[in-house]
Parts: sequence; structure tokens; C-alpha cells
Amino acid sequence: MKNKVDGKEKAIKFVLTEDDFLFMERMILGMGYHKVTLYDSKKKFLRLNLSSPREIVGREASYFYSHNGYTVILHTTYLEKEKKWRDVGTDIGWNLISHNDKAVYFAKPFRRTKSFILKFLKYATISKWKVDHRPICPECSAFMIICKKAESRQYFWSCFNKTRHIGEKPQFLSWDYELPLDDLKFVRIRREYTRRYHKKNKKEGKNPTPAAKLRKRWDVGKSENLLF
Repeated sequence: MKNKVDGKEKAIKFVLTEDDFLFMERMILGMGYHKVTLYDSKKKFLRLNLSSPREIVGREASYFYSHNGYTVILHTTYLEKEKKWRDVGTDIGWNLISHNDKAVYFAKPFRRTKSFILKFLKYATISKWKVDHRPICPECSAFMIICKKAESRQYFWSCFNKTRHIGEKPQFLSWDYELPLDDLKFVRIRREYTRRYHKKNKKEGKNPTPAAKLRKRWDVGKSENLLF
């Protein structure tokens, strides 16, 4: 963000406040999400004996919503006890969908730009809609599952109950299957910006590693307790 002072451009640092967080939390809870409590976190840490790949200072506000076998999880980067956001560049917002202890979908991470709250809330709405409207297979009527093409960010719905299908073939539906038009327009705009970003990087000979791949996994000391 820039402003002109005496004919010169002066950069203005964009800063999120406590009020921004309180607004965002009201919206998230109003959608039907629940806050991840300290008790919830401690129980999961104990069950799986989790340890972080790096030192983590503070505990950020996170939320979850479960329906139809899937759980949406939101990580905000806001530290409630300290009443501040993590420093820009040290963390980013995450929106993911899990099945038990396995993450099966990651939205493109949210950097803390001036549109952070808008995008974060919009994707919270979209991910909730997807689990609320989890499609059933058009042939066998079983719940379809979330799948991802290898080495890509292309997600889709699938059903592999081939013996129950005509011709014993798996069934597939678009990741955007029946998504409301306004939400569909929003994700298409964001995908277009991503496409332009990758095209620009390719033209400049750049090949940045996606944040999801850079993110180091937590160590699971009690993998026998994982839920699948």
C-alpha cells in the first residue's frame, strides 16, 4: 500500500488489529464453526505425542466445523493471549479439510495482505459448504471422497466402488460440483490470479516452492493412535 508525500511515494505498512480479529471471529462463529479449545489441543497432543518441527511461541486461535465425515479446520495466525497477530512473514493463514487425522484438502494459504480477512472468511464459507453438501455417487449413492491429482493442486470428488458401478468404472465429479454461482465466481477469480502469478514467474525463470510443500510436518510419536 502506498501514499504520495511531497510528490514521492511512501510505503504504508498494512497492519491488522485486535478489532479485525474480533470481527473475523464473530463471522466465523456465526457460520457455525467452533473454537479449538486448549483442552482439545492437549488431548490431541497427548493422543499422538505430537512435536513441532520448529519452536512455536504462543497459541493461535483456530476453529473447526464437522459434518458428513469431514472436518474443516481454520488457522488464523492470531495469538489470543498476547492479543496480537503473528509477525508478517513468520506465518500464514490456513484453511484445510481433514478426514479424522489426515488432511485431504488445503486451500491456497492466505498471506496477510489487506484482503486477508475477506479471502479467509470467503474460503471458510466455501469449505463449510463443500462438507455440508458432500456429494453422493451418481451410481451407487455412497459418499464420494476428496482426491487430488499427484503433484498438483487440482482436487476432485471420486468414488472407487467399482464393483457397484456399471462397467466397474470409478466415478468422478468436479471439485466445484454444484458450488453456488457467487462462490464459483470468487474461486475462479483467485485461480486466475494464481495462474497469472505462475505465468509471470515462468517468464522470469522463477520456480518458487509452494508453501504447502515448505511447511514441515509435525512428528507423530504415537502413530498407532492415528485415526484413518
